[in-house]
Amino acid sequence: MGRFRRVAEEFDHVVAKVRDCDSSGSEHSSETVNKDLSDLVNSYIENGDGVVDTDFDMKIKDECNSDEIDDDTEEAKESLERLFRTQKGDPVKKDLLFEVEKAWRRVTEVNSSPPVPGSKRLLMARLRDQGLDAGLCKSKWEKKGRLISGEYEYVDVNVVGTRYIVTISLSEEFETARPTDNYTSLLEILPQISVCKVEEMKEVVRIMCRAVKKTMNQRKMAVPPWKRREYVQAKWFGTYKRTTNEFSTKNTTDLNVNENKIEGFMWTPETCCHGRTYDFARNGLGSKMGSLTMIMNGAC
Repeated sequence: MGRFRRVAEEFDHVVAKVRDCDSSGSEHSSETVNKDLSDLVNSYIENGDGVVDTDFDMKIKDECNSDEIDDDTEEAKESLERLFRTQKGDPVKKDLLFEVEKAWRRVTEVNSSPPVPGSKRLLMARLRDQGLDAGLCKSKWEKKGRLISGEYEYVDVNVVGTRYIVTISLSEEFETARPTDNYTSLLEILPQISVCKVEEMKEVVRIMCRAVKKTMNQRKMAVPPWKRREYVQAKWFGTYKRTTNEFSTKNTTDLNVNENKIEGFMWTPETCCHGRTYDFARNGLGSKMGSLTMIMNGAC
C-alpha cells in the first residue's frame, strides 16, 4: 500500500508540472502528456525501488522554464541598461553621441539604406569633417585553437586621451538563429548607435557572449565559431590598423580615397598604456601608432 501511495504522489507531482506548462502556453498535446506519464510508470517499474526518473523530471522543468525571465537575464539587462545610460549622464559621451548621430544622418541621406559597403569609412570621414579625431580601425587575426581567422572594421574616436568605439546597429553583431525570449530582450536594449569606452565595450561583449552561449544551449544548437567569445573579442580588442582620409569628404563620395595608414602593434605591458595614441617622427613625416593589445581575458 505504501508503494502505491508513493507512485500516486509522484504522479501528482509530475501532472502538476505538466499543467503548469499548459497554463503558461507551452506546447504539450494530451497525447504527449500521456506518453510522458507512461514513461514515468515504466521507469518506476523498471527501477523497482520507487525512484522517479530524474532526467524526465528535469526535462519537464527545462521545458517550462526555458523562456521564463531568470536571475541571470535580469542581471544582464540591468548591467546593459546601466552601461548605456551613462551615455546620457557623461557630458563627453553625450556630446560625442550627438556628433556621431549627426554624421550618420549625413551618411544615410547621401547613400541608400541599408548602408552601402564603405559606410564605416564615410562615417569616419564625416566625423573628421566635424573636427573629431576619428579613424577607421581594421583588425585581422589568424586561426589559433578554437579561434578561426577573420577580419573586421570599426570606427573609433579619440577624445582627450580616451578612445571610444563607435558602433552602428550593435544588436546585429550579436544576432543569432532562434533566439530565446530572454536573449531577444537583451538585444532590444542595445542602441542603434553606441559610443563606448574600450572597457565598457569589453563588458558588453562579456555579457552578450555569455547570453549567446546560454540561448544556443537552450535551443540545443552549437555556438557558431564567429559567435564565440574569443572571435568577438578579436574584432574589437585585437591588433589593428588605423586609417584616416587625407582630405575632406564635403565635396566627394568616392570611397577609393588616399589614406594615411596607422599601424596598431602588440606592445608589452612594460612599454605601453592600452588604448593610448603615441606620436613619432619618421622621415620628417608625422606618424601615429595606436596601441590596443588583445587581452582575451579582459572581456570574460
